[in-house]
Parts: sequence; C-alpha cells; structure tokens
Amino acid sequence: MSDSPRGWGVTPSTDIPTVAFGNQKGGTGKTTATINSAAALASRGHDVLAIDMDPQADMTKGLGLGPGDDNDASNPKNDLPNELVTDDGNLLDVLVDNPRTHDTALSEIVIHTDEYEHLNYDLVPSHKDMGLARDWMDDASARLSLKVALEELIDEGYDYDFILIDCPPDLSVLTDAAFIAAQNVFLAAQTQATSRDALDDLWDQLESIENSQQIEIAIIGLLANMYRDDGQSKKFLNAFDESFASMAPIFKLPMRVAIQRAWDNGCDIFEWEDANDQQVERDLFLEIAETMERAFDKTQVKV
Repeated sequence: MSDSPRGWGVTPSTDIPTVAFGNQKGGTGKTTATINSAAALASRGHDVLAIDMDPQADMTKGLGLGPGDDNDASNPKNDLPNELVTDDGNLLDVLVDNPRTHDTALSEIVIHTDEYEHLNYDLVPSHKDMGLARDWMDDASARLSLKVALEELIDEGYDYDFILIDCPPDLSVLTDAAFIAAQNVFLAAQTQATSRDALDDLWDQLESIENSQQIEIAIIGLLANMYRDDGQSKKFLNAFDESFASMAPIFKLPMRVAIQRAWDNGCDIFEWEDANDQQVERDLFLEIAETMERAFDKTQVKV
C-alpha cells in the first residue's frame, strides 16, 4: 500500500476496476457506500456489477430483493422476489466446492439491471446459505474463489466498467476473498474512536493479505459516515488525515434521512425521490464516483 498519485488504483486479474467496501465493524455505512457509489457510477454511464458478499445481506435487502415490509402494504419491496430464500443456485454455491452445494457459475446468478425497473446496475445477491461460508470455506484456496469466479465471468464475455463488492462486517474468509479479488478497498467508518480501532485492525489484515498473496492492495477512499460538526468527529478526521490523506480522499457524509428512506424502499439514492431534497447525498456519491474514475484513469461515459 503506497501513496496515491493519479491512477492509484490497482488493476486486478480481470482487468476490470474492482473495489471492496470494508470495515470489520458493523453499522459504519459500507453498504450505503456500495449501493450508492454503484448507482453514481451507473448514472455517469458506466456498466457496473455489485456483489453482496455479506451473509447479513443488507445490500440485497436495501435493493428490495429480500423480505417485503409487513408493516407497509404499499412498500415496493413487497412486489419483488426474495432472492435470499431461493432454491436456485446462489453465491455460496459459486464460492464453495462441497457435496451439499450446486455446481454454479457466477454468471448464472447475476441479476441484470433490465430485469427490474429500480435497478441501476447488475447485482449478485447474497443468500441465507451464505452464513455457512465461514465453516465451509476452510482452506487457503477458498480465499481465491471469488477471484477465480470473476475471471470466469469475464471469460464468458461479461464486460463491466466497474465491479463493487460489499463485504461482511468482520475479517472473515469472505472478506479476505473480496479483498484478494478486488485489490482495492474503500473504507467506511463512523467518526468514533471504536471505528478507528477497527480500521487499525483492518489495516493489519490488508498488510497480511498483501504479504501472503504477494499482491498490492490500494486504498481508494474513506467514507466518514454520520459525520457531525463536533469535537469527536474532528478528532477522528484529524487522525485519519495523518494516516490516510496521502493515500486517498476522505468523504464526509452527515446524518441524512433520505438515504435511510431509500434503503427502506428498496432502492438507491438516485432512484429514490424523497419529499426532502436529496441532492446533498447524490452530489457526495457522484464525487466518490469521480474519484474512482480518477483512481483507475477512467472517464465519464457519455450518456
């Protein structure tokens, strides 16, 4: 991990810019960042694939493809299938070679943007079976499974401009697999001391992966989520300026209800139309998208 000149992103084995959104601590905004960064890239004309590697499946739920809302009959999630309980092949089948799993290719479980009006990019959903991954992905080769699956996807003719991966809130084998496949990490943290401690542990994990896999991993950016203009938040950002400012930009996202309402209604902030103005959120994620373009020397696609 080195300082960040223009074009500081690492090109992985697929030759497609790939970014894993991670933090071992939950509730930091990494899923929010993944959903809406993917939407921002799509709004700039890019073909994007998002992958939900988290057994908690917040990204899949946040895009309306989990359980419906029993408390709101008008919620659009109620009209969409629950991909978390399908009996078809799922992401665990792709990642694990086990007698109890199906022989499934990643291409078989991609949900394409034209299948649903509210999707702005392709999605690989999570599944209830993903909770078994930590027990079944128990050897060194399992950490390479997503990398291999993405290589096979590209060999089949899929051609994306960006691939974004939402990681679990831990440093498990699933997170390792995402980091190895992506070789680029976008950090998400709340502006609290505990988040700083978690990111220190994550930093150690990234260095361990670099050494064991003989690869380079780049930091693409940091989202300081639920930022408040107070002493604690400023102390957090000052500490990160010292550690990360030379590597990648830091983005401040204040507490905003529109993002939560978009998630509650199963869509991203670019698809959701709130009674309140959500341009602040959209502008922030467009800035993140532009940063990703610079990180990989890509430009906006004319639309």
